[in-house]
Amino acid sequence: MLEIKKKSINSKQEILIIFFVCVTGLIIRLYFFPNDIPIRADAIDYFSYTIALARGDIFPDGYLINKFGWPIFLSPFFAIFNNLDIIQLMNIQRIVSISISVLTVIPLYYLIRKFFRKEVALVAASLFIFSPKVIENSLLGITDPLFIFFITLSIMFVFVKNSKYYFISFIIAGFAFIVRQEGILILIPLILSLVVVKEFKVKKILKFLLGLSLFCGIAFSADYVLASDMNMSIFDTVVYASQISEQEMVVDRENSPGLVVNVEDNIGDFIKNGFFGYSKYFVWVLLPNLVCFTLFSIVVFKKKISLNKLILLIFFIILSLTSFYAYGKGVQETRYLLTLIPIVALFSGYGINWIYSKIGKNVLLMIIPIVISSGLFLIITENDRNELEYFEDAKNIIKFANGINDYEGSTFLKVAEMEERWPDLVPYGENRKILLDIKKFSSAEHEDIEDFIIKNHEEGLTHLIIYEKNDNEYLDQIFANEEKFPYLERVFESKTRVETNSMKIFYINYTMFDKIINDKE
Repeated sequence: MLEIKKKSINSKQEILIIFFVCVTGLIIRLYFFPNDIPIRADAIDYFSYTIALARGDIFPDGYLINKFGWPIFLSPFFAIFNNLDIIQLMNIQRIVSISISVLTVIPLYYLIRKFFRKEVALVAASLFIFSPKVIENSLLGITDPLFIFFITLSIMFVFVKNSKYYFISFIIAGFAFIVRQEGILILIPLILSLVVVKEFKVKKILKFLLGLSLFCGIAFSADYVLASDMNMSIFDTVVYASQISEQEMVVDRENSPGLVVNVEDNIGDFIKNGFFGYSKYFVWVLLPNLVCFTLFSIVVFKKKISLNKLILLIFFIILSLTSFYAYGKGVQETRYLLTLIPIVALFSGYGINWIYSKIGKNVLLMIIPIVISSGLFLIITENDRNELEYFEDAKNIIKFANGINDYEGSTFLKVAEMEERWPDLVPYGENRKILLDIKKFSSAEHEDIEDFIIKNHEEGLTHLIIYEKNDNEYLDQIFANEEKFPYLERVFESKTRVETNSMKIFYINYTMFDKIINDKE
């Protein structure tokens, strides 16, 4: 019995299981693939950026200057499939993203193998590839999968037996920095790992200097080539990104109004929000499987701290700084914690290793319930697929309106305008950012519809987009009793809906509106 437990799987079986895990991870992602639904938010900016690169335009500037690595990586794929329509090309963006997410399991597996045997490493790596939040994030078409891949690959090279390859970690870290500016933080554990993990000899110092030089060479070359036309260095974008987060990155404004915190003015709230947000979302990203294995690993974790464990802890702490800062500022997203998932999966190996000591190679069977539980978790927690209807609404809205109230689903307006102009180059305004024809005005801070119209008339408000259920009461009243508002002329109505409630578009007749207001006075 003991001999059976000690005997490891052979190389052929190892490759087959890795292949099975990758294929299964890909299938799950394709199952949840939003085929006819366009990308949104930041992904649209990356899309337009990539289109410009693929069509031979100069490097676009604007706020995405700190995250150009992902568009550069995407541009060859866009160049190959340049005859596709806009939605199909957006699907290419998603497919590349999910492919990178799946392939991350390979460097992660070989990283975990530095700590555990094959069977344990395979189960631990599967915790990453089947993590629901990792799967959901891979479908967005944004920077995170590529960033996580580079970070994981960089950490893997820290633990290679042949120290002559150690400098490769710095090269890969340079690419991570180009993808996301916070990648510069990985330099700290890389430098410390030279002192803690590697022998601090003259040859090692020279290799360290070589690696650091290569990192700086990549970063400064990108700075020269891509930011030469701006009065801002690529390294200034670390600060620039934090400023943007204050303006744009609070997602859950309804439940956390005014949550954005200025660090300099209120350090107490910043720390409180940081700890609360980090704790809340960290548990959420570990569900359902990682949280169980992590807790179990804490129980069986040996108190003896090795050098390898110490350097992993340093990586974990340093990579946590970005998310803590974001949550301290008031950001309400889980994605900032996803870079920690590979390290958490590795740590879960301690619990899996204990199970292996009891059941041997049968521990590989644990991959099956991991796959099933993750799939069920995704199905149960999946939001209503109403994006397609919002996209159809956006297509109708751009036919009628120039200025509208901000509404749920308004993020699809940008895509609708881009599709309308396709295949021409996507429009750019100041700083070469996408220029929207339709202006959006927030209706949340106004007392009633009259106040909203009066204060936004001169700014270009022309139409109202009103759903059966809205975020404020006066819009609900208009939908239910439109006859009480004679200055609002209904020009469109969607009646048959599958997921979302009905929608109406009203033209504001300012001649009649002004007359009614004057009569009241």
